Amino acid sequence: MKQIYWCVLALLPPVIAHSDSVFLKDGKVYPAKELRKEGNFLLFKAPGPDGTPTDVVSPMNQVERVEFTELPALAEARQLARQGDSAGVLEKTAAAAVFFRGYSDVPGNQWADVMRLRLPALAAGNADASLMELQAQWTPTGDAELDTAYRLLLAAKSDPPGARTAWKALAQPGANSLAAGISWLELGKEALAEKRWTDAISAFLSVEVFVPTQRLLQPKALIGAAKAFVAKGEKTKAAALVEDIKSEYPKALTEAMAVLK
Repeated sequence: MKQIYWCVLALLPPVIAHSDSVFLKDGKVYPAKELRKEGNFLLFKAPGPDGTPTDVVSPMNQVERVEFTELPALAEARQLARQGDSAGVLEKTAAAAVFFRGYSDVPGNQWADVMRLRLPALAAGNADASLMELQAQWTPTGDAELDTAYRLLLAAKSDPPGARTAWKALAQPGANSLAAGISWLELGKEALAEKRWTDAISAFLSVEVFVPTQRLLQPKALIGAAKAFVAKGEKTKAAALVEDIKSEYPKALTEAMAVLK
């Protein structure tokens, strides 16, 4: 069903029903509706001299920027990100990713904003299918931090040894990038699987210490640290982390509570 949903989205014309603002290089500004991009042209409806909606066609090289009205789903996704809800973020940003991919070369597009939500959600969740979908539609964001994080997620699937080298290089004390956060998370999972409990705790808690603003990474990191503490026989410390999850990331509480059983 999910594949059908994505196929349908890909076939739909990329139209936003509400009004955006199109700024042209000649100084004209249009309140635009039914905005769409076809090849090297931007097409939209704007009020004519008598207020009647008129079709406007502008070559892309004449567009200074577009101020897109934010999709309600993106505002909802940001709220879910603060709660550490990676599954919710992926769901809410799916359509926006399809839409803004089509406008990724339009100045003012929100492709990077969408990826700022989707990439950490992909890193925190078990979302191989979503990563494959993103790979099929990927275009660089122009933000070095985001583009590095994307390459890191791909490397983890296609080149594990290379990814491990990158994790170790990026996971340095004081680093506060998304890529560093992903690296600590992955190093923690690797150490946990190899029963290197102290290394796992250090890596997982580095996510909390060095990249606290990456809220989507925090639940997995705290749960991973709790698992390592339990394995070390330090259940009291694990319980303290579970309490942190209860207050900050309640949607992850069920998974966190299972660690203490």
